Amino acid sequence: MENNTGFDERQTDAFGEVVELGFNSSAEILSKLLNNQAELAVTQLNQEKIMGLESFGDQPGVAVGVTISGAIQGTTAVVIQNQYVKEIINILMSIDDGDEQPSGELDDIAVGTFKELIGQLAASFGESLTNFLGAEVKIESGDASMLSADHGEVAAFIGCTPDEEAYSLMSSYTVGDISKGEFFIIINEDTVINTLSKIISPEEEGSEEYDSNYGGGMDMPNFGGAVAAAKQNITHATTVVKNGGINVQSASFPSFAGAPNGSNIPLLNGNMDLLMDVPLNVTIEIGKTRKKMREIMEFAQGTIIDLEKQAGAPVDVVVNGQLIARGDVVVIDDNFGVRITEIIGNNAFSDN
Repeated sequence: MENNTGFDERQTDAFGEVVELGFNSSAEILSKLLNNQAELAVTQLNQEKIMGLESFGDQPGVAVGVTISGAIQGTTAVVIQNQYVKEIINILMSIDDGDEQPSGELDDIAVGTFKELIGQLAASFGESLTNFLGAEVKIESGDASMLSADHGEVAAFIGCTPDEEAYSLMSSYTVGDISKGEFFIIINEDTVINTLSKIISPEEEGSEEYDSNYGGGMDMPNFGGAVAAAKQNITHATTVVKNGGINVQSASFPSFAGAPNGSNIPLLNGNMDLLMDVPLNVTIEIGKTRKKMREIMEFAQGTIIDLEKQAGAPVDVVVNGQLIARGDVVVIDDNFGVRITEIIGNNAFSDN
């Protein structure tokens, strides 16, 4: 990473390694959300006035505030040009926008969606730092705003004025072979120093400068090995959609020793009556379909949704997500019901 700041090579390398570690984790999430291989990389660290942000330029853009709490404290802002936001949103929503200028104005839906996306990437970044430091680091997205000429929105997000200097982390992204561009992470000085204090130990014991600004961190001889180990521990993520947003969480599973007395299903050797009163959710599915995001956004009262099932075909009886039977729809008094016509056999049940 190229360094245009007052930090020395040792500090810059350590900071860059930690950012790269977080980017690797965030790229895993981005790849799954966009259904394309995504990569994030840091290229340069600059020190510059927020007003004008020379490294960013004067293109229309959007900024998303980000707060860091826990073992590391601070505030940052992600800044990116409108054209790149639009490209990423189009990939996310499977929109073919080839005939439209990508640098056009962003609507509230696009800005809100991008803010939510940054929130998912930030949370994954925080999890990687938590695993690396052995102490919780929570990173969350805040408000999002279109950029004005003086970039005062960025200054407000990181708690300073536009004529003050901040650190600009110039970064790049690629999504397969269909999109690539730049984005910037603007960081105030306190956040950089607070981060360095957690990852770099004093060069010399009793050194006042390092004790006050960078003390209490990790010994540098062990730093590279800790980063390498943390990279190996980055796990694949599971994507869960809820409440209109995208919530992405990493999942890890422990290994279990063999069951007692050599049995793999000890409960079946005991009293099955213990399980008979466990409540289960029974769902009747008349059909399914897949729609693109833009089609769903056009739903309104009176919209008709075609299902991938012929009229008169049996409906599915699903228990806790498991298909167990099929049947015909009947009316019992004033309620719908299902008359079971087929029980899914044990082989099909276990295969599902």
